[in-house]
Parts: sequence; structure tokens; C-alpha cells
Amino acid sequence: MSRTDTFFDALWQHYLTVTPQARGIHQLLAARGETVQNDHVAFRTFDDCPIDMAHLTPVLESLGYRFEQHYDFSAKKLVAGSYACPGQPKIFLSELKRSELSASAQALLGAMVAQIPETTLDPSIFYSGRSWAMPTYQAYSALADESEYAGWLSVWGLRANHFTVDLNALNADPSVQTMNEWIRQAGFSINTAGGEVKGTPADLLEQSSTLADRVSVEFPEGSQEIPSCFYEFARRHPDASGQLYQGFVAANANKIFESTHR
Repeated sequence: MSRTDTFFDALWQHYLTVTPQARGIHQLLAARGETVQNDHVAFRTFDDCPIDMAHLTPVLESLGYRFEQHYDFSAKKLVAGSYACPGQPKIFLSELKRSELSASAQALLGAMVAQIPETTLDPSIFYSGRSWAMPTYQAYSALADESEYAGWLSVWGLRANHFTVDLNALNADPSVQTMNEWIRQAGFSINTAGGEVKGTPADLLEQSSTLADRVSVEFPEGSQEIPSCFYEFARRHPDASGQLYQGFVAANANKIFESTHR
């Protein structure tokens, strides 16, 4: 197994621990005779800290990835970048612009970021989870009320927040709409923010996603159920040259982020 294959296997195992729906969806597709291929995986982090995008990019480069495109999600106070490596799933890495949040939210996040150790990073950082103590449920709720992304990240830390089924690689060659119907019939909930299908064939990328699993988390005040991670589905369309589009569509991603909203 290559170093990159080992990396993705570890990511997947870590992801499954808080995303039971992913195992169920894999079983659903396996029962149809499918072998799932991953289109991309996504991560979230904070800016201006030892695990921000500037520090994480060299780690991805050590795995053979190259930075491809910058994205700005001003309404959500996020920026992001996409990365590609030949023969491997794409990577989408976003970070929260902490300075654009309220003073109280900045104080809460500043206390967390201050706990992140300054150390040499390796690929395992992407499945390390929190690098700070578990926040109180009160702090989590206050952050999530202002920024769902901030609240989610305060609890879950750096981990794959979703994997993505490559619909183009399935034998059944389903549309996103067909995939959504299979998922719904199996008892999973679809993210409807911006419509069940994000994007159109004209955009060259159509996507949908489940709503994040809700799992029990032990806060200092006691156990609470909160959203964890979700599963995404992507269908890519050929561009003018006849090649499948390999980028991302910001308008799609903007709504996919909401899969982890409470």
C-alpha cells in the first residue's frame, strides 16, 4: 500500500467512528454490485494558527498534492483551497477567518488555538481531531449560534468532515437525483439547502449530500447529541475539450457546508 493509500485508509477509518451512515451507504452500494471510488475529501481548520492552510499545504505537497484554486466564502467568513494529485481523490481544505467573528467568539476560539502545539506536521495531523480541550456545551452553542462552522470545528477539530462518492465511477451510472432517491429510500436524510441537487450540467458539476449524523458527545456539562460528519455525492460533466471537469463550484460548496448545521 502506498503512503497516500495508507493516508486515505486512516482518514476513512477515523471518519467512520463518527459517521455510521457512511458504512450503511457503502453497504447499500455494495449490495448493488458497486465498488465505491472517492471523488474528494474535505477538511476544516482555523486561520492564523499552527494548523492553518499555510501550515497544512506543505503536508499535502509531501503526499504529491498541488494547490489548484482559491475560493472565498465571505458570507460564511471562510476561505478554501482545492488540491489535486494524479490518481488520487481531490482535497478541499477550508479555514475560518476568526478575526471576522465577534469579540466573544474570537476570545473562545483564541483560547482553543493557543493550545495547539507548535510542532512539525505529518499527514496524521489530518485525522488528529481536536488539538485543544473539549469546549463546554455552552461555548459550543455560543459559537454555533454565530457560525455553525466554528461550533462544529470547536468540537471535532481536524478530520475529514466528508468523503464523496464518485457517481461517474459507478457501474449503474446514476444521476444525482437517482442517488438521492436510493439514499432516501434507505432511510438517510438529504441536505436540501439550495435544493437537493447543487449545480447543473451547465456548471459541469452536480453534487448532493446527506445531513450529518447526530452522535452523542461528552461535554463538561454532560452528554449532548450534535452533528458530526456527512457523505457527499458528485457527478462531473465533460468540458468543451471533452474531459471531465475536475474543479469545484463555489456556489455548490457554499450549500454543502450546511450539511453539518444543527
